[in-house]
Amino acid sequence: MTTFVIVGGGLAGAKAAETLRGEGFDGDIVLFGDETELPYERPALAKGYLLGKDERDSVFVHSAGWYPEHNVDLRLGDPGRHALLRQAGDHHRRLGQEDLDSRRRPGQRALSADPGGV
Repeated sequence: MTTFVIVGGGLAGAKAAETLRGEGFDGDIVLFGDETELPYERPALAKGYLLGKDERDSVFVHSAGWYPEHNVDLRLGDPGRHALLRQAGDHHRRLGQEDLDSRRRPGQRALSADPGGV
């Protein structure tokens, strides 16, 4: 079975997981986010919630229940910089840069293909 790893738990990462499921991808999806909150929409945060106009839950891309309901392994507080493993038959192999879908915000550093022995 194929595993799709998304590094970047913001709006783009959450929407990538949604699109994969919406287009029929039935393999594993792992979504890494370095923040400890659910993926959220920054404009909704700034224009609604922080101004006291909207409820807190309105800023999140999906509810907390959406991820397990759609079999998305959401790993919050984990930027995904450690070595990632994917089961391949009876062995594991290290995921390379080409296996990652990196949804970085402007100014974020790119992942190194060499995880530094981690």
